[in-house]
Amino acid sequence: MSTLRIIHRGPRYIARFLHCTDDPWAVISFEYWRPSPTLEGEFSGEGFFRHRGLNAIGIMGADNDWFQDDEILDVIAAIRAATPGYRLIGYGGSMGGFAVINFAQDLGLASLVAVIPQFSIDAAKAPYEAGWRDEAARITFKHDKIDRIPRFTGGWMIFDPWCTDGRHARAINRHHAIGELAVPFGGHAEMLMLQQANVYTDMFTDMLEGRFDAAAFRRRWRTARRGSAAFWLGVAKALVARGNTAGALRCVAQARALPHPDPAWFDLIEADIHIAAGDHAAARALATIWTGDPAFGPPARERLARLPAPPAPPAPPNLPLWRRALSRLRG
Repeated sequence: MSTLRIIHRGPRYIARFLHCTDDPWAVISFEYWRPSPTLEGEFSGEGFFRHRGLNAIGIMGADNDWFQDDEILDVIAAIRAATPGYRLIGYGGSMGGFAVINFAQDLGLASLVAVIPQFSIDAAKAPYEAGWRDEAARITFKHDKIDRIPRFTGGWMIFDPWCTDGRHARAINRHHAIGELAVPFGGHAEMLMLQQANVYTDMFTDMLEGRFDAAAFRRRWRTARRGSAAFWLGVAKALVARGNTAGALRCVAQARALPHPDPAWFDLIEADIHIAAGDHAAARALATIWTGDPAFGPPARERLARLPAPPAPPAPPNLPLWRRALSRLRG
């Protein structure tokens, strides 16, 4: 029977210890970016670890601050005090992927799994990263040290090599030697793409347990990827970049036939295709659907901003004087 106890709670962070077995082995899970971060609720992967009977410690933050507040040192101290003699495996996605590498030495990790991690979001270190500018503007980067900690060897990074995440992975491994699983077309939805294709659970479990076979995974992936809407949307974006708008539209049609938690992306990516093809009316119609949505309003408005102003309505005909007088009488 599993138990869950708090080993650290402060104004900025909370760490919960999910204890499922007496085996001296635990996963350290750092939270990913959330639209409304909170110290309450399940930590990242908690349901998975509970179902699999794996010990895990989940770290959550009151803000998306890339775990840069000094309080993180107290969290690390609490974890070390709660796990003497344990073999610790780190896990995190995006912001959490950054953290699990960044604090690997402090935690004494034996291995790690980092999904789409950042090298940094500090513009001074990663000027190519434009996705987290609002967060970066609020952060004082006191503990941003992937480029300064001792070389970490082992574990895995999972990322799309053809997007900004690929640049982050290359920057990380200029200082470390973490295994690279490059899976194209996922973008920053890499985890979703793998989950939709029903390959993520086995991949993640094998990585945690140190028995992941990259060649076997790739053989399975070549078949499974067709079941992922996120994969088809990623291929569509790649085809647009190459000028193949007809092929991109076919890929969006493939994606629409599959489930997706955020179907707005079907319309927004198709709008991108129409913009590239010069069909501004079709792009405007698709983007306008989502302008009032709290989550998808900003990307929808960004697409509308890329369009030229709609044509003015035609001027009324210059009617003869007697026709205008008759029209007024009828009115």
